[in-house]
Amino acid sequence: MNENIGFIGLGKMGLPMAMNLLNSGYHVYGSDVNPVSTSELQKAGGKTGHFSNWVSTVQTIILMLPSSTIVNHVIEEILATYETMHSNQTEPLTIIDMSSSYPHDTKTNGEKLKLRKIGFMDAPVSGGVQKARSASLTIMAGGEEEVFEKCKRLLHSLGEQVFHLGPLGSGHLLKALNNYLSATHLLSACEAVQLMAQYGVQPEKGIEVFNHSTGRSGSTEYKFPSFILNERFDSGFSLELMRKDVEMAKRLFEDFNAETTLPHVVYKRFEEASNVLEAFADHTEIYHYVSSYLLKRGNSREENEEMVSRSADTRPGL
Repeated sequence: MNENIGFIGLGKMGLPMAMNLLNSGYHVYGSDVNPVSTSELQKAGGKTGHFSNWVSTVQTIILMLPSSTIVNHVIEEILATYETMHSNQTEPLTIIDMSSSYPHDTKTNGEKLKLRKIGFMDAPVSGGVQKARSASLTIMAGGEEEVFEKCKRLLHSLGEQVFHLGPLGSGHLLKALNNYLSATHLLSACEAVQLMAQYGVQPEKGIEVFNHSTGRSGSTEYKFPSFILNERFDSGFSLELMRKDVEMAKRLFEDFNAETTLPHVVYKRFEEASNVLEAFADHTEIYHYVSSYLLKRGNSREENEEMVSRSADTRPGL
């Protein structure tokens, strides 16, 4: 296999994904603002540097970036660079946005890229850092069937479940809704565990019951045992990123004038937690924030913030 792949965004998810492409036999050219990440890729056999140095060498570019704003900026830079090097391109370029981007921006970027005859699809992922490492992610793809078929083998090098959902933007829509559901499940599970602890039920026992009942979810089956009950709080996905994704889902419901208030309620809690907890808090640490408000009505904001800091030093639920 001699296909050259560019990978922009070598963060907690992007770096292991780029490594898996190397392991699958692709030639990988990586770019990131963090020199530690690019060094790790280089040690594994990848090539690194600003994408302007390799954009004419690769057939496909994968974006794994923190936000739509950054994705939009990088695509504009790619377009500007591509214009000057287009004559050196041996075959059409394809860009895959695997970030959690806003579907409207994805469609706009697709229109720009189509004018330059650059293929484009959205293919965000779910599964977290562990599944990124094991190449067992769930991938949600949107875009033209022809582009999807061209990229399908590459996507299967990164994930076990690869779904083509429909037109451009479909993947990013499903990703936003998936994370909205994940956040809602987590928030409600945290509240339920805090309440039952007040009745003297051990959190471990309660979670075990939920997992054998209809109240189970990804949060009770995986996040509580892996990151909350053991007080690790190190899922690898930040509270700020979850807040951003829930806000995106809220905006999508607003765009369709949907008659629902639940997205606003869930977003409000994650926004509040993001403002109170540390800047780089893991999203599972919302458990601490829940303990500050659930049974403490009438307290001032300062009192609640103090309880959040104290709860980080205590066993979950106690």
